[in-house]
Amino acid sequence: WNVDLNNTFGSNKMHYYGRGTLNASLGELSPTEFDDGGFSLEQNTTSLDFTRLFDNVLSGLNVAYGAQYRVDNYKIFAGEQGSWFNYGGVLIDSLFDEETGDFIGLDTLTRPGGSQGFPGFQPGDVTDEFRTNLGAYIDLEADFSKMFSMSIAGRYENYSDFGNTINGKIAARLAITDKFALRASASTGFRAPSLAQIYFSSTFTTVEGGEIFDQVIADNKSTVARLLGIPSLKQEESVNASFGLTAKPALGLSITVDAYYVSIDDRIVLTDGFGTDDDVIGDDLAALGVTYAQFFTNAVSTTTTGLDAIIAYRIYMQENTLTFTFAGNFNNMTIDSVYTNELLAGKEQSYFSDRERSFLLASAPPVKMNLTTEYATNKVNLNLRINYFGELTFINYSGNEYTYEATPSIDLSVGYDISNNTHLTIGASNLFNTYPTPQDPYETETGGAWDAVQMGFNGTFIFGKLGFKF
Repeated sequence: WNVDLNNTFGSNKMHYYGRGTLNASLGELSPTEFDDGGFSLEQNTTSLDFTRLFDNVLSGLNVAYGAQYRVDNYKIFAGEQGSWFNYGGVLIDSLFDEETGDFIGLDTLTRPGGSQGFPGFQPGDVTDEFRTNLGAYIDLEADFSKMFSMSIAGRYENYSDFGNTINGKIAARLAITDKFALRASASTGFRAPSLAQIYFSSTFTTVEGGEIFDQVIADNKSTVARLLGIPSLKQEESVNASFGLTAKPALGLSITVDAYYVSIDDRIVLTDGFGTDDDVIGDDLAALGVTYAQFFTNAVSTTTTGLDAIIAYRIYMQENTLTFTFAGNFNNMTIDSVYTNELLAGKEQSYFSDRERSFLLASAPPVKMNLTTEYATNKVNLNLRINYFGELTFINYSGNEYTYEATPSIDLSVGYDISNNTHLTIGASNLFNTYPTPQDPYETETGGAWDAVQMGFNGTFIFGKLGFKF
């Protein structure tokens, strides 16, 4: 038996500082820099794995089993008081008659508190939560002959905060000839809600339709979430199936095509905004000093079907090679169900609007293709890639559709072997500075000319890389 005992530890921390801002409720006494607080995540994973190949069973049987223990720790720490507190500063505004211009009195206007643009994390946001997870698995892979193989696997998981789950997978491969094979697989899966999705809480300033206001992402355990009947987050569950083929019909030519089906239940999304006009939580939001609240929730189920295709052709020219590679992904996602409750009746557009549905569907673009040409010599390689991003349709704040047209872009890079151990690459992504279709900034999620579409909106990116081998 081969035995592998390993431990992996990782951590990250985001600490925000605001500069060039102020707390308006402090007036002229306000500093222009703030410690806004932040959050961190630590994860420690210990695994023990056993593997063995029994070459005298059938035409070969590989057995693997093992266990894993993981500990996660998620923290939010508050910023300094001035980054989030409202000190009650007011403005005295003179009121005048619109027709005569006569002075008619004074009005008191409250200044907003917290650092402008990015209010700091508040004491109410602070959290320090742990989760433990114990998993065990077994994986069997058998070659029944040189032409046919199968694998079957099962995995058990226990989470300290939501219980148990059992999942499995079965796969098979049949070689019709030495140059053509069929393959298929089916499995169940799950994804536990992250600690950040359960406990993240933050107030931030946002822009929608030209209006500026403060909004809160309330944690899943918060009072406002419970008042709306938002249930505790649970795991997403999936059913997956695929069927494909691989072929090498000619010298230098290889083809792989896979069709797939993915069904996800209890998919976790971020809701739209519930406002201060809400009959259930409106007063609570006003007391928090925000206009809208959002929540993470298991809101939808989706089904995705699609096709992946890769066709590669390599031409050998003495010591040089010329390779053409086509890769295409064709997707169709549908939203099957939206899970609500009686308290959300009539509030479906605040819970999961048509706009948010369009963003979810766009996360699996219907078409993405690229064609790569690579010419390689002993020391130099030239890489040219043509990318194609299919058309995307979104819903704006007014409820109308807007479209990002299908767009091509070109990447180019040149590599050179300086020595046997050193390689230099210079290139450009999006060589001709192509951008998505411009949109009305008042209607986009970013408040700019484009949403965060897959092709990106940063234009040309020029890079250089120097690699070393030891």
